[in-house]
Amino acid sequence: MEVRLATIKDKDEVLALLDELLVEVTKKRELPTQPSKSQKLREDMFLELLNRSDVKIFVAEEDSKLLGVADLFILPVMRRGYHQGHLEDLVVTETARGKGVGSAIMRHIKEYCKENNVRVMKLTSGFELGDAHKFYEKQGGVHTEKMFRFEIN
Repeated sequence: MEVRLATIKDKDEVLALLDELLVEVTKKRELPTQPSKSQKLREDMFLELLNRSDVKIFVAEEDSKLLGVADLFILPVMRRGYHQGHLEDLVVTETARGKGVGSAIMRHIKEYCKENNVRVMKLTSGFELGDAHKFYEKQGGVHTEKMFRFEIN
């Protein structure tokens, strides 16, 4: 298995992995299935993120198939005087879970952060994703703060 930065050729597989996460969260929250956002909009966002210097999309690949993806947003924290990473959308395809894919992605992201002076990494995770929380704790994550969400309509 190889962990690397995503390229344009990964677009369809990355979006399919993110769809898996959306389906899982929707089921666990017992929400009605909602129509997905415009595929064109999602594709455009993928391309936008690929072209930004403050975002890195990491993928795990084996036998020419993507097994996992995670987005790392790098944010300057003026108050603290350092850069912080925000890990978003970490997902491993269901059939590859428990096989070290997520750990490999996390290891790669932590190495990237260390090499690029990103001093802290944070992530948010839905309350219903207990297995993910156990995984983050095994990776050294510590529950340190409460996050608030504001829906802007």
